[in-house]
Amino acid sequence: MVKPYKIVAKAIIFDYEKNVLVLRKSREERWRKGSHGWDFPGGSLEVDELLMEGLVRELEEEVGLRVKVFAPAYIYDEIQEEKHLVVIKFACGQPEGELTLSSEHEHYSWIPLDSLHKATIPEWMKDEIRRAYRIYCEFDN
Repeated sequence: MVKPYKIVAKAIIFDYEKNVLVLRKSREERWRKGSHGWDFPGGSLEVDELLMEGLVRELEEEVGLRVKVFAPAYIYDEIQEEKHLVVIKFACGQPEGELTLSSEHEHYSWIPLDSLHKATIPEWMKDEIRRAYRIYCEFDN
């Protein structure tokens, strides 16, 4: 059986002070999706939507920010019962706008990179942040 693809674009955003944006999903979102609750901004592409258009739209909807997208930092895929999930996370910087959360999230933190090892987020997120930061540094000159 052929499973439909679900493509998700996420942004790992660094600000000018070497902080990274991490979101906390709302209680309802955590319960509905059975999730640990930590997140990067972004989401699913709509039908006939280009990857960058979807990322820009999702960032506007979820956090109200515009960013410079530097490069893909992490790609993950998983064949689930009902779909083939593909998640592409981008290293981003130079955020502009006023950060405003959608109802999908209840909290955000700008985590200082020099304190990342102490942050109470999953280790896999820390690894993705470190990888994205290396890419960010290569492109943000």
